[in-house]
Amino acid sequence: MSKVSGKMKFWTKGFIISFLFLILSVILIALLIISHIFVSIPWIDLLYGYIRPWFLAIFYNYSLYVYGGIFIGYSFFLLLYVLGYNLAKVKHMGGSIIYVFSLLGFVLVTFIAVHYSYASVLFNQDLTLNVRLMLLLLLLPMIFVLSLLLVLVNTDFLTFFKDLMKARKIWKHKRPDFEIEVKGNITHINIDTDEFVFTPVPMLIIAQYLQTKGSSVSWFVRGAFNHLISLIITYLIGWPRAKNALFRFIGMKVGENCSISQKAAPDPLLPELIEFEEGSGCGIGVKLITHNAMNIRHGSFSFGPIKVCRNARIGAYSIILPGVTIGEGSIIGANSLVTDDIPPFSIAFGSPAKVIRQLTQSEKEEVDKKYRTTL
Repeated sequence: MSKVSGKMKFWTKGFIISFLFLILSVILIALLIISHIFVSIPWIDLLYGYIRPWFLAIFYNYSLYVYGGIFIGYSFFLLLYVLGYNLAKVKHMGGSIIYVFSLLGFVLVTFIAVHYSYASVLFNQDLTLNVRLMLLLLLLPMIFVLSLLLVLVNTDFLTFFKDLMKARKIWKHKRPDFEIEVKGNITHINIDTDEFVFTPVPMLIIAQYLQTKGSSVSWFVRGAFNHLISLIITYLIGWPRAKNALFRFIGMKVGENCSISQKAAPDPLLPELIEFEEGSGCGIGVKLITHNAMNIRHGSFSFGPIKVCRNARIGAYSIILPGVTIGEGSIIGANSLVTDDIPPFSIAFGSPAKVIRQLTQSEKEEVDKKYRTTL
């Protein structure tokens, strides 16, 4: 417990330091703008006059060399990522360390590039001072948010990288055994370990097996990216066709005329196991879960596909668990927990969801209506 608490304190301090650095930058820029546009502040003018020659050389005269170095940095870490990703298919631990290190490098180079470009605006001699100050002011909120995002992402990758480095000996000399158990549509990866599933060694075992099933070797890293895309879809995208295209981008199978409402949350780790057939859809806040690590058996990771068949509908805030198929034309009531398959043309709701009745012939005909394609 004390070790975990120590890590949390370390990252909390790092975040606070980064946040204070950003706040200090905001204050200095604000004072510089006030001094040059509104009321002269002598010590600000003195400070600017002292640092100007040095910063002018760094951010203007030699900017081409700096941007060249940034380009080389991106190219180097891209090569590392490609090397690590492909190496991870046969050497899971070594490859994972390399491509996670490359991601850490991408974040670091991006952080440098963003702040260097922002500072270069102030020392760009091709623009008047007033224009430079106005650009700094306009870009400040964007740089502030982006900096915080990069700090958090860097914390994620750095922690994961350090954990991978510590787990090398266990992976090489004391790798736990595991067995695969298939029950219906659910696959269980049972690992003989005292570690939590979401620690490096068990996760690499899971990745090794999922790779044989066609999933990415970096599915646990990609999950963070998928989660970010899902948040963008949830809060910024409103048009159904646009949302469906983005859901397909993260791996989901989405047919024509599907309506996936706001705040619907696909499983970010294995979204490729989710399928919506033509005319199907779900209401606001529906959660589609394709994996489970909270099993009774310690060290067990299970996963299974979710299929929403043609013209089936899921009510708002329902939860669909792994391995579930919702039959053609079926309707799931709002706030339901679906743990088992639902037969075609049924109405079901509850927690767990139970079939209440079958659709009448006239209801089947209405549900089975084919939409006219206009686009």
